[in-house]
Formats: sequence, C-alpha cells, structure tokens
Amino acid sequence: MTWRPGSLGFRGRLLAAMLSLVAATALALGLVFMLYLLEDEEQRAANSLDVAARVTTEIMAGRAELLSGSLQVLVDDFGFRSAIASDNQATLESALNNHAGRAGADIAVVLDSNGNPKATLGTADINLEDFLPRLLARARDQGQAEQIVSTGNKALQMFVVPVSGAGLRAWLVAGFSLDNGFARQLAELTDTSVVFRSRASASLLAASAPPEPFTRLPEPGDNGDTQETRGFFFRAIDLGPGQPSPVQAMLLVDREQALANYYDRVTDLVLILLMAAALSGLVVLVTARALGRPVLDLARLATAIGNGEPVTEPTPPRTRELRTLQGALITMQRRVREREERIRFNAFHDELTGLTNRKALNAQLEEYLRKRRPLLLAGITLTRFRALNDTLGFDFGDQALGLAADRLRASVESQALLLSRSGGNEFVVLADPGAGPLHTLLPRIQDELQAEATIDGTPLHLQVALAGLEVPRDAGTLDEIRRRLRLTLKRAEHSPGQVALYEPGGDEHHLRELTLSQDLRQAIATGGLNLVYQPKIDMNSVGIAQVEALCRWHHPELGFISPEEFILLAEQTGQIGNLTRFILTRIAHDLASLHGEGLLIGAAINLSALDLGNPQLTDDVRQAFGEQGIDCHWLTFEVTESAVMSDAASAHRTLDQLRAMGATLSVDDFGTGYSSLSQLRQLPVQELKIDKSFVLRLHREPQDQLIVRSTLDMAHGLGLTVVAEGIEDLESWQLLQDWGCDKGQGFYMARPMPAADLGDWARTFRTQADTLLPTTGDIS
Repeated sequence: MTWRPGSLGFRGRLLAAMLSLVAATALALGLVFMLYLLEDEEQRAANSLDVAARVTTEIMAGRAELLSGSLQVLVDDFGFRSAIASDNQATLESALNNHAGRAGADIAVVLDSNGNPKATLGTADINLEDFLPRLLARARDQGQAEQIVSTGNKALQMFVVPVSGAGLRAWLVAGFSLDNGFARQLAELTDTSVVFRSRASASLLAASAPPEPFTRLPEPGDNGDTQETRGFFFRAIDLGPGQPSPVQAMLLVDREQALANYYDRVTDLVLILLMAAALSGLVVLVTARALGRPVLDLARLATAIGNGEPVTEPTPPRTRELRTLQGALITMQRRVREREERIRFNAFHDELTGLTNRKALNAQLEEYLRKRRPLLLAGITLTRFRALNDTLGFDFGDQALGLAADRLRASVESQALLLSRSGGNEFVVLADPGAGPLHTLLPRIQDELQAEATIDGTPLHLQVALAGLEVPRDAGTLDEIRRRLRLTLKRAEHSPGQVALYEPGGDEHHLRELTLSQDLRQAIATGGLNLVYQPKIDMNSVGIAQVEALCRWHHPELGFISPEEFILLAEQTGQIGNLTRFILTRIAHDLASLHGEGLLIGAAINLSALDLGNPQLTDDVRQAFGEQGIDCHWLTFEVTESAVMSDAASAHRTLDQLRAMGATLSVDDFGTGYSSLSQLRQLPVQELKIDKSFVLRLHREPQDQLIVRSTLDMAHGLGLTVVAEGIEDLESWQLLQDWGCDKGQGFYMARPMPAADLGDWARTFRTQADTLLPTTGDIS
C-alpha cells in the first residue's frame, strides 16, 4: 500500500507535528555544534602548523649557524690552506674531498680570488652559473654569504666563506642538500609532513614521505596563513635569508587525521541526539494517544463523510465541544448527500426542460455501442427558432422549448429509452427497434410537435425537421453518430417534408473535404502542387504574347483534384493566403528561368475575391518577384467580375496598388458575371477576357458570334484589349482574327504545359504559325 500524506489521521498528524518539532530542534542544535566542532578542529590544525612553522624556522637557523661554524673551522685548518697554497691540483682535490666530507657537504668548490674554480666536488649535475655569481658577489660585500637554492632538481643550503692567509686569498663554496632524510627529520620534530618545492617551477625537490599525495598541492605563493586542500591543511614558509626564497617548505597536516577527533565527537553527538529524539517520540506518542483518540474518531467520521462512504454514528464524546462537533458532522453528512444528488441530477439533465443533456446522451450511447445493442435514433431540430427568439424574445423561446419537451414526452416517452436536449434547439430520442420503423416514427413525432398551441395568448406553430439513424447499422461510433446525424438533419431541413433518413455514403463528401483540407496544407508546405502554363497568342503577329499560370494538384491517393475544388477549400479553411504566396513564388522562379533561356514572355495570374481583400497581397507580389529580379510589367492579374463586386472597396484599392506597380489588370470570364457596363468602366483594368463558353462553338452558333463581336466592339470602345479563351479550331481563330480580337488562348494553339516545355513548344510553334497569319492586312 502506498503511503500518502493525506492518509494520516488526526493522531498521526499530531504525532508527526510534535516529532517534527523535536527533530527540527535536534537537527538545528546538532548542526550548530557540528559547525562549532569543525571550526575548533580546523583551528587546532592551524595552531599546530603555526608551531611547526616556528620550529622549522628555528631549526633552519640553527642548522645554518652550525654549518657555517663547521666551514669556518675547515678554512682555518692549516693543512687545507697549505693544499690551496701549493697550487697542486691533485693535492687540492684530495684536501677538498677529505675536509668537505668531514664537514658533511654534498658539493664543494674552491674559487681563486677572481672567482674561477680551482677544484670541485659533487657538481656533476649542478649548474653553478645559476646561483654562484650572485652568491659570490654578496660574499664579497658581506664577508661571507648563505642562501637556499634550487638547482638540478635539488634543494641546497649554500655557503661561501673566505680562505685567507699570508699571500693567500680564495673562497670555499659548500652546499648541503635539503633531501628526503632532512625532510623526515623536520617531520619528526614538527609532527607534520614536510615537502621542499621550487618556487619557480613548483617541482617537488624532497619530501618526508612518498611524493604521490603531494603532487596536487597549489602553486607556490607567498608565506601566509593556513590553507587547505581536499587532503591536507598546509602552511608555506620560505627557507633561508632573502625574500622571496627560491625554495619553499610546505608543512602539511593530513586532513583526515586532523579531523579524526571531530568525527568521533560528531558520532557521539549524533548518538545523543538520536537517543533524545527516540525518548521524545515515546513521550509524544503516549501523549497523542491520550489526547487524540476522541478527535481521531471524529476525524475518521469526517473523512468517511468527505469520501461519500456510509458511516455509523459513533458513541458521543464526553466533552460538550466534541459532542457539538459530532452533531455538526452528522448534519453536514445529510446535507452533502442531498446536495450531491442535486448536482448529479443537474450534471446529466437540462435545467430548462428537465430532459437529459448531451453528456448523459453521450454516456448512454457509449454504453449501448459497447454492448452492440440495436437502437433507433431520432434527431429533432426546431427550425426558424432564431427568428422566434428575435421576434418574441428569449423568454418566449424558452417556453417554446419547454412546450416541445412536454410534447416529446407525451408522444414517445413510453417507447423511448432516452429523451435528451442535445443543444440549443435540438432534441434526440433513443428508442428500441420495437417502437416501429423510423419512416413511421418520425412523421408521428413531427405531427405531435407541430400541432398548434398558444403561449401567453400568442398562437404558436412549431416547425421541426427530423433525421433518423439505425445504430449500429448506420453508425458504429459516437463520432460517426454525431457527424451523420448532423448531416442528415441538414438534409432534412432542405427536404420538402423536413424528414430524412440516413443514406449510406452521405458523409463521404464531408470526409473528402476534411482529408483534402488537411492534405492541402501539407502540399503547400512541401511543394506538392504543380504549375502549368497555357500560352496566349497575339492574333495579329501570331507570336507568343504571354502564358497563363494554372495550378494543378495530383493527390497521392485521390488522384487529380480540380482547381475549383481545392481553391474553394483553401478559401473556406483560411489557406488561400499561403496558396497564393506559393503560386507567386513558383511563377517568379519559372519566369526567371524562362527569361534566362531567352524566352522573354509575361505571365497571367488568377486572383480570387479573398486575394483582392488581402492587404498583404501587394507586399507578397513585390517580395516574390523582387527576389527573382522580375519587373511587374511582365505580370497580368486576372480577376472575375464577381470577385471584384464581392467587396468593391477593398478590390478597387488592391487593383489600384497592383496597377501602380506596373502590372496589367484583366477581367476574366467576362459575360458570366453580373456587373454593369458602368461598373466595368470604373474598374482600373486594361484587358477583358471573353469566357470560353462563348468561344467553344463560335463558328457554329450565330448567337455566340453576335455576343462576341459586340463584346469586342464594346471593349475596344472602352480602350481595352481583348483575349478570347477556349479556341479549339481554325474557324473560330479566323473569325476572331477578322473581328480584331487582340489575343487568343485555347487547345487549338497549345494545351497547358510545364514551364520546362515552353521553350521547345515556342520553337515548334514558330514553324507552324504561317497557317494562323491574317489573310488580309499588313503585319510587317
């Protein structure tokens, strides 16, 4: 069983609160003492290092005095001075070896009065030039000199003393190594670990113990207070006279060893605190059991009431306050139960009509669908209900809904499994198939609901539309039921009797629209749409004047989708802006490629009513063609009469902006719209395009010939050029040519093709254009 904080009872919470207080107090005290003890032990380590530093300084000073005295005895020795005065190399080296060995020197050098070596001992791996000139210069100034040096990965305590005699002047240089042995002696005297390091390179010169733990010490620095690393407390001191010294002694105290006493004291403290906490817990537990039992009983009662569990009234407590609390809890339980029943009823019922609501309907439908139980489902909507509200007021509308619910109960409640108000003016009836076939049940419900009535003296004749489904035959899921009932209700509202039964396949068109609207967004984003171009031919010169850009979509599953269908979907789903930007960008790219190949032609682009109402259109045009370096005078924008008239003010504003950019404007599908000649005259267009319905049978239909010829005369009279689309034979071409039509477009000259095929087509068309030249007139 998983423990949760909310599962504790009153006694447990009281116990937890008191124990928490004790634990918090003990923890705070423990932390304070631990911090104090830690600081105390660290101070002890610092004091120990202070003592060690003073001892080391005194030892080094005493050693220097002792060694200096030993060397003075050596240079005063008559035999040693005689060996120097003999100027015999063998005698001098022998004397140096004997006397230096007695003094304990690791290296020794005899210099003449000019500082040139006369004999050396132990200097094979020592570079004397590193320190000897400075040391000798100081000895000349002071009579003798001492210095700690670092050379050849060694630390040496160097001395320079003069050798004087009758007619003799020389210098003795002696060095005593600060090696591991000396470091161990210091370590024993100071009770620390000792390391000699070079200040310049931080290299380890000698140590009192194996050197591995000392390789991670900080870089050498000035003498200072006690410092610490992860493994040691340490103090750095300079050795020898002169600051800063080239060699530092690092005095180290092992951190674990230094804090061992701290850890022991902390362990004792923790044990004491745990014992105190345990004893406090025992006292708290006894106290809580004595004080909390009556409160705990009431807490259990309140918890059971809160969880909606059945409870038995406990024995009344002894104290008056707790008896009052118990009575209040019992009263609260009764009122909570009553309130829950009201809430549960309201959650699944409509407040106005008392029928079940949509939530209860969905739950019941899901239950029946899970059991695969056959059902008859009738959907009912009050038609013209909004007009009823607007005319007679919302109160009257509410009474009308109540009347419909009452009549629905009276007509089918005995046969219905569920009556529900599923929406504002919609009702649903679930019935057993034994209630009768839908085609007889629905008209009977309709007759009952539409019977004349009077509300507050006002006669009322309800109008209802009904739709029927058989479940699960017509719909197997809740989503299918909702969707197909809605579609069938819409069909019922427009049918003569306002009654309709579900017909299989009735929602396929809706599903197709959903699929296409989702896939269209992806096709625009991934370039799944294609553009083809149909040439427009100048009817006088028979040369290619322009191409019209046409968008095509081949769906991977549904095949070819007509432009009328997916453009309408783009407008309905708000994707027309993205679609137009995609088309503009693709046309700009294709025009740039054609111009680069030497085919200097323009492009005609179709705009919808929503395009004309888009204030960003001109910016999209400028950006798409500006990026490709295409001037707008190569562009013609074709708009229909209905698109311009749907929002004349916005359309005029957009057209004026496009014309100001240098583009040509054309009225597309002329003759199929509803604009007047006066409206046409006010449009900022330069071109008129005769709809193909008047051109397809032009050479066979005199009526079409009259319309087209009149349109040509009218357009030319208004100063417009004319394009005829839909030319599919030579006879129609020649008629239009004779009547002075400016441009022609149709399958007879060229079908729509990809941009990559336009170059080859243009070269082929030039060789065949002779048959299309005018039979009269001068075209030179």
